[in-house]
Amino acid sequence: MTLREFQNILQRCFPLESAMEGDNVGLQIRSAASVVRNVLCCMEVTDEVVLEAEQLGIDVIVAFHPLIYTALKRIDENDRVGALVARCIRSGIGVYCVHTAFDAHPRGTNRILAEKLGLTPLATISPNPHVQLEGGGEVGMGLITNCDMEFSELLQRLRKVCGGPLRYVPSPVSRVTSVAIVAGSGMSFYSSVVSRAEVFITADITYHAFHAARNVIGLIDVGHYEMEQFVGHGMAAELRQHLTDCNIHVSRVNPNPISCIQSIDIVQVEHSGIS
Repeated sequence: MTLREFQNILQRCFPLESAMEGDNVGLQIRSAASVVRNVLCCMEVTDEVVLEAEQLGIDVIVAFHPLIYTALKRIDENDRVGALVARCIRSGIGVYCVHTAFDAHPRGTNRILAEKLGLTPLATISPNPHVQLEGGGEVGMGLITNCDMEFSELLQRLRKVCGGPLRYVPSPVSRVTSVAIVAGSGMSFYSSVVSRAEVFITADITYHAFHAARNVIGLIDVGHYEMEQFVGHGMAAELRQHLTDCNIHVSRVNPNPISCIQSIDIVQVEHSGIS
């Protein structure tokens, strides 16, 4: 299909007007290629992802996170973003970003995590009634879910599903019946969920925000990558229903730049006795 046809289909799948204001979504790199046959879905564009795309003969990368988030005043290959932009253009690879347009999708980022945790979606935190999808479903940011488990069990499920270390303030109630989810940096929605849920799951929470949540709401920081790691497969599942003339691949690259120590082995240091 042509690039224009490809863009039109992605617009129907993930309407750009459903993204948060100021989010740089849509076609970010237009290469010289005018036909789209092979597509790679990924969380974000890195050198390893571009190499993967080159090896697979990819025409367009559909990324969750924007490669270009703020305006580029120049293309400088000594800069990470500039180098990736230049490499994609040289390799004839386009880049299309969906980010919060996929967050707002009824089968997007938050729904995927809720279902993996065994939580039942009830409603979006911030609905967008102005955007309608062909397949139906409520479009909006964040998710309120029904829950029926002990807070300790919820922590265990999060640890198992997401894999990373958890930072949290306990829920005021031991048996949790309602959970709010905003994947990624979601603390801007905090005031919207404190009266609607007993636990709020998000990422990038500050120290002082944990203080404010004590005895008010259970607050769990799962980690940014850890919450969003499933988006590649989620985006691909949606696109396969509409891009029937394209080969849809999912990146095998882990783009997380953060390393964590899961456990520390205590090593006894033998001193020389020299004072």
